[in-house]
This record gives sequence, C-alpha cells and structure tokens, in this order.
Amino acid sequence: MERERDHPDAIGDGRAVAPANRFAVVARSTLPQEIASQLLLQIKEQELRPGDKLPAERQLAQMMVVSRPVVREALRALALMGVVDIRQGDGTYITSLEPKQLVAHLDFVFAKDSVALTQLIEARRVVETGNVRLAAQRVTEPEIAGIQDLVETLAGCIDDPTRFSETDIALHSAVCAAAGNFLLLQFMSIINTLGELSRERTGGLRAVREAALQDHQRILDALRAHDADAAEQAMQAHLDHVEAGLVATTGSDRAEPALANGQAR
Repeated sequence: MERERDHPDAIGDGRAVAPANRFAVVARSTLPQEIASQLLLQIKEQELRPGDKLPAERQLAQMMVVSRPVVREALRALALMGVVDIRQGDGTYITSLEPKQLVAHLDFVFAKDSVALTQLIEARRVVETGNVRLAAQRVTEPEIAGIQDLVETLAGCIDDPTRFSETDIALHSAVCAAAGNFLLLQFMSIINTLGELSRERTGGLRAVREAALQDHQRILDALRAHDADAAEQAMQAHLDHVEAGLVATTGSDRAEPALANGQAR
C-alpha cells in the first residue's frame, strides 16, 4: 500500500504509526504544553500527517522521558484543539486538520470574551468586504440565482431565528464562493464557525434580522449589477448592523450603528 511505502512503521491494516525516533526526549520538568508543541511542530513539518496513529501513551511517555499524566494532558489539549482524535480502545490519531475543525475549540473563548467577538467583526470586515468586491466582478448568473433564492428564504423565515441564522450562513458562504478564491472560502469557513455564537446572540433580535434581510438584498442588487463599490458598501452596512446587535447583547461601550429602517450611522 502507498501508505506503507511512505511510512515503514505502518500497522497491519495499512494505517501508519509514527516512527519512535521522531519523538525527542524532553526534560522531566517540561509542561504538557511543550509536549503538545513538539507534536504540533512535527505536524507543521509534515512528519506527522492526517490519519497517522501516534504511539501508545506509555510509549510516548518513555520516548520523551516524562510521566504518562503529562502525555495524557498534552493529548487532551490537542484533542480539544481538534488536532488529534482519541479513540478509546483503539489509539490516538492525527485528524483531518480541516480549518473549520481546528478552530471549533475556540467557542469557549467567544462565549466568555466580548472583545473576541469584536475582533471577529473586525476580521469579517477585512475578509468579507474584500471578498464581495471580487464576487461582484466574477459572479455568474447561476450564482446570482442561487443567492436570490437564499435571500427569498431569509424573507420567509424572518420569524424563525434558528432557520434565519442557518440561511444567513449559507448566504455568506455563497457570496464568498462567487469570488472564486479557494483560500478566501477557507477563511470564510473559519469565520462562520467562530461566528455561530455571535449569530446565536444577535439572531434573537427582530431588528437585527430585519436589517440583515435588507442588507442582503442590497448586496444581491450590487452583485447583480457587478458593482464592486456598491457591494462593499452594502457589506460594510451589514456588518455595522451585526456589530450593533452585539453591542445590544454584550453591553459593549463601542459606538452602536443605528438599526432603525436598516440604516447605519
């Protein structure tokens, strides 16, 4: 099997086991974070790859000359990050390392830190305003039709916060896909994952949903006209309203754009 040629230490069913000599000895005083960092470095340098099976916990502890509890804590931290998958009775495997999975563990940060939510909005402004400009230049008629369907779906579920939020995510993803840039699509996947909590907070506000519906219609109109400037302005206005919703739910003292009639200050 190809996997066995790449990894001399592949186990019988073809799954690779990382060679023992890849795990350096570390000082007994090393914190679990340092063990985790060593494993992350090996992943970065592609010495460990998606699907690889790590040596057993006892073996890792012996290789690194640390206690098993230290190794266990390091692996648990990596599992929370979505880097490894600990399968009871089977072993520990490197995950697929997909961007969306790797940021899922940050949910607890956004749950407790309104500053993190504010920074998420800042990131969205950078990514989504630039992306929508590209989309305005490249969007196809079938893509416009698909976005139109999503806007109509939004209008139809204005009284259903959960469905509205799901459709909103799908719409932003569709706009991003229209830009035709794979990396931006990956960034948008990460943003959507991190933004689930903010949507939960703001989605319960009728004013936010009404403003979002109007904003998305303006974005659609700009895309249909292939007007990059208008598309960027519509996206900025939409993110103003999103931030206003967060202000209302988190008590932030940042300036709040007006939501009335869908207009931003």
